[in-house]
Amino acid sequence: MRRHRSVLVSVALTAMAITSVLSGCAVQATTSVTDQQARDRFVTLLDDAQALIGGDWSVMDDPTPRDCVIPLWVSGERYPALRVGDAPAGVGAAAERVEQAWQLAGLRVTRTEVGDVVEVKGESADGELIVLRVSESASTLLGESECRPV
Repeated sequence: MRRHRSVLVSVALTAMAITSVLSGCAVQATTSVTDQQARDRFVTLLDDAQALIGGDWSVMDDPTPRDCVIPLWVSGERYPALRVGDAPAGVGAAAERVEQAWQLAGLRVTRTEVGDVVEVKGESADGELIVLRVSESASTLLGESECRPV
């Protein structure tokens, strides 16, 4: 009986691990804020980044949520965002301002330079993802809010 239980536990853990890898979705716990507060926080991060870069922006945020998964395989939704703006006056300085602001907001920030494009990526422990790309020709902000249960 003990061996049978051990085998069942091993099979269950293996199945859970394989399912996690194959699901293709990041699995995060939800935060204690309301859905609206979570969405407002995400939009504020985008708005603040726009203000730090300056210029005119086209906001093309999608009001249609995308599916995501929360622990224990609870269905959730997250909101995508896309914003395109003017090139900043100084590419490096604009990227630095946003990088510092996102770090102060508690995001894990990585910065990558590819040719004349500087990418700053911010990820929160709550699953928010925001990517800024700036160059001498344009600026883009894109991302997804944290996954919230439906």
